[in-house]
Amino acid sequence: MQKKDYKAYFDKIDAELLKISPYKDIMLLRVIAAAIPVVCFGLDAFYDIPTLYWLGLPFYLFCLLIYLEALLKTILLMHKVSAELLIVLVMTVTLIDGEPLSGAMVAWFIGLGLYVSFTIIRKNREKIESLIQEGKRTAKVLRGNDIEEMPIKQIQKDDVVLVPKGAMVPIDGIIIEGATSIDESTITGEPFPVYKEAGATVTSGTLNLTGPLQVRAEKNGDDSFISVITKEIENSLLNKSDMQQRADTTVQILLLSVTAYSFLLLFMTGSLHLMATALAVVCPCAWALATPTAFAANIGRLARANILARGGEPLESMQDIKTLILDKTGTVTMAEPEVSQVIEMGMPKQQLLELAASVESRFDHPIARSIINFAKKQGVTQFLSVKQAEDLPGRGIKARIDQQDILMGSVETLSSQNIEIPVVDYVGRAIWIAVDSEVKGVIVIRDIMLSEMQGLADTIRACGIEKVILATGDNEEQEAKRVADYINADEYYFNCKPEDKTELVKKFQASGKTAMVGDGVNDAPALAAANVGIAIGGHKNVNLAITSADVVILGNDAQDLVTILQLSHKMGGIIRQNYLWAVGFNSIGLALATFGFLNPIFAALLHHFSSVFVVVNAGRLYFTGIEQSIIGPIFRKMDEMARVKGICGKERLLTSSESTAKTDLKQQS
Repeated sequence: MQKKDYKAYFDKIDAELLKISPYKDIMLLRVIAAAIPVVCFGLDAFYDIPTLYWLGLPFYLFCLLIYLEALLKTILLMHKVSAELLIVLVMTVTLIDGEPLSGAMVAWFIGLGLYVSFTIIRKNREKIESLIQEGKRTAKVLRGNDIEEMPIKQIQKDDVVLVPKGAMVPIDGIIIEGATSIDESTITGEPFPVYKEAGATVTSGTLNLTGPLQVRAEKNGDDSFISVITKEIENSLLNKSDMQQRADTTVQILLLSVTAYSFLLLFMTGSLHLMATALAVVCPCAWALATPTAFAANIGRLARANILARGGEPLESMQDIKTLILDKTGTVTMAEPEVSQVIEMGMPKQQLLELAASVESRFDHPIARSIINFAKKQGVTQFLSVKQAEDLPGRGIKARIDQQDILMGSVETLSSQNIEIPVVDYVGRAIWIAVDSEVKGVIVIRDIMLSEMQGLADTIRACGIEKVILATGDNEEQEAKRVADYINADEYYFNCKPEDKTELVKKFQASGKTAMVGDGVNDAPALAAANVGIAIGGHKNVNLAITSADVVILGNDAQDLVTILQLSHKMGGIIRQNYLWAVGFNSIGLALATFGFLNPIFAALLHHFSSVFVVVNAGRLYFTGIEQSIIGPIFRKMDEMARVKGICGKERLLTSSESTAKTDLKQQS
């Protein structure tokens, strides 16, 4: 039979098993099928009721067949062995040896542990995938006098695409008709709209804010910015499977070694009883559960805090991260402007604010809201009568108040009207206010800083990270430096395009594992390229950023980064404890079994004790009450013995970088 014939055969069997499985879960069916003979055989052993033995035997055989089917499927379709091999051997040998209770107990406990572990992991993965909602992937294309709506991937170079006001730009191209403000924050990280008119280029994934456009495609739809990013993300995620492949190889060797040893004992002694005992005590349940239970417990614990992880590997990798790169906009800042300074020039501050707020009251955008809110806090309660208010997309606003011409905007906007600009010192983005062509003041706007971000880099370095880097798409170095100083970053990079951030990740990967923290589509390639990609504020940008991220922080609390680091280090310590316990216990158990000091049932009980310890030890990541219980001091003592002093603790004294590297990545690249 060919592989596809085997697959069809096993698919039919699985379909029938699903029909009788509770909640359509075959793993749960395994647990129940093993639990019934455990109860029946156990009662028979204590009360000598043969009827219960014969009642449990069909369920025992059914459970054995379920595991045998899974084993054969793995061997024939994937050409490797799985943990089912040991379960099948234990159940077969103990049945032949007349001790099926120990075989049923082994099958039940392994099945239960794996069911709990993988159920938690599966539910969290499903929760992550439910966040990924692809938008409508079509665009309106002008063909002669007709407008055709077609998939973006079918757009050809030189096609003319209509982009309505408020719509996402679907392709990379040049504006041939229309003028508008473009929100590029999801692509470049620039928090303020950029004015574009005929002849200017636009990038797919940006948002058209104020006017309809006609755009001539410079590339085919498959070659657009969004499409290229998607392909790069998929490739990067595929490359992250190497660690899992090495782990699978180790498991194969372990399973085959245990099997070979059990047959060696049978060959040397001729005793099925001894073989069954050895398999029962050495069957590496504790070894098999050491990592997945810790992964599952940690994933579940983080999910309670609205932090979603794509499996345990990224959490394990967090222990070895040397460099952490933070995006600025939407990660360190809220991408919402605030008024930081008002500079009056020949007009009282209160009058200047009243004038500016009155004009801005005619518009609804982030800068307008920030100026109006600030003015109200400063006591401005009534607005002046405004006439002929007009938005100058991407440039500013003009209006008339009491027969006076008001112009608000950037230096370029006022200079274009031949208005003389005085020299003024400020930090942030200036909104100049001119009355009848004379500058009367400046309102300085800055992104809102998250208060919990102050000194964040110090806390991160206390968790073992050697270097914290700030990267931003802003083209103003002053703003990048202000934010870097606020969080006490080691270095900052400004004017970073998406490809620059990816190159930045690769640059620091040369000296160790690197994590990238971002929130927008512009971060997606860097998130995917990093050893660990963390999307913060994932409830807002739920497409490419979450697809590419290994860990998703749904809220905006930057302290969640510290939580991830702390729990990752704790998880690593628990996994090491579990492996040490498994190796030590199995070695002692194997020696006792080899010399005949154990029988199969007692071996199974000892094996269960070992496995219970591993599960409970991992479970304290999720059930915090375990460490407060009567057995808590045991685990705390174990942690003290295994913990690296100072990791995520207060013992480690850190000094901040005395000078911040000021580097324009664009100039370097």
